[in-house]
Amino acid sequence: MRLSKRVLERLQDSIKKSFGDVNIYLFGSRTDDDKKGGDIDLAIDTNISRQEFRKKKSLLLSILTRVDFEYKIDIVNFNTKNKLLYSEIQKNHIKLN
Repeated sequence: MRLSKRVLERLQDSIKKSFGDVNIYLFGSRTDDDKKGGDIDLAIDTNISRQEFRKKKSLLLSILTRVDFEYKIDIVNFNTKNKLLYSEIQKNHIKLN
């Protein structure tokens, strides 16, 4: 996993402030220690509505902006109805909390 302890703690704290106590999964290129760069792909495990998810995601991005979070980040619902995305998350995810 290619996230520093500082980045991981900042993400976990910000997600808790916006989504509450939820499971967080890293997926995509940052799960591969042999790769370099790339954005941070996160899946949040929650059963809230799509509209509520968008609100909380917006709050999270606002919080990360205020703390000068310097990485590009993509946030999706772990329980997505998109089968291809869900398959990708399942294939190589790492639970972060």
